[in-house]
Amino acid sequence: MFSAMFLVNAVLQAVLFVWLVRIWRRTRAAAAAVLLIPQFFLIWDNSIVGSGQWIGFGELLESLNWARFWAHWLFGSWLIVASGSILRLAGFRRAQQRWIMALFCLLTVGVVGYEVHGNWHATLMPVCEYDLLRYNTSVRAEHLCSPEQAVVPGGGAPLGPLVTVFVVIGVGAALALRRRFPWMLVGGILMFISATPPLMRYKLDNFGEVMIAFGAIWAVAHFTSRDRTIRFRVGS
Repeated sequence: MFSAMFLVNAVLQAVLFVWLVRIWRRTRAAAAAVLLIPQFFLIWDNSIVGSGQWIGFGELLESLNWARFWAHWLFGSWLIVASGSILRLAGFRRAQQRWIMALFCLLTVGVVGYEVHGNWHATLMPVCEYDLLRYNTSVRAEHLCSPEQAVVPGGGAPLGPLVTVFVVIGVGAALALRRRFPWMLVGGILMFISATPPLMRYKLDNFGEVMIAFGAIWAVAHFTSRDRTIRFRVGS
């Protein structure tokens, strides 16, 4: 059941990726370009987790899982840069200033550095959860794959993803209030809710990633349409 859910998420992320590529080809918008790499690895992430029971534990699955973890650490926070670029597309005057965009970039670099530094010496261990076979940096007692395996506690709330989600929610709130576009805000809120402990046990946080990506990509599509771009540049 849960393997199928992850594979469905992979398909949804692939549909969003195709949409994003089409937006980028049509507009060459920086926000679309920034999202291409993290969006590709969201497909990878869900595909590997969903296919784990057929691949089986071993060096191949471990290597594939290493790739998805490094993708999260290196590219997951690029949504912060994209959020700043979306504000520019939406015609926010202050967002047109280079130092504002530089703040979004510096925050992204800071989050990436924090994630890489904090996980540089991480090791992966097998996790058996529902019908999912995967590798993770921590494992709870109920997810051990053998009696000989030891419990490895997690490091608490992931700071990098939290910062990224809060930036998306903040930018989404500005778009909802000033541009009457609520969907980036909705995507960010759904991502946050899906990652809370009551819902994480049902693996809904990966569907939350679908929602936050959908909201951001829809924002890029919405604010790169020709008539809106002209109106925002001339107007507010």
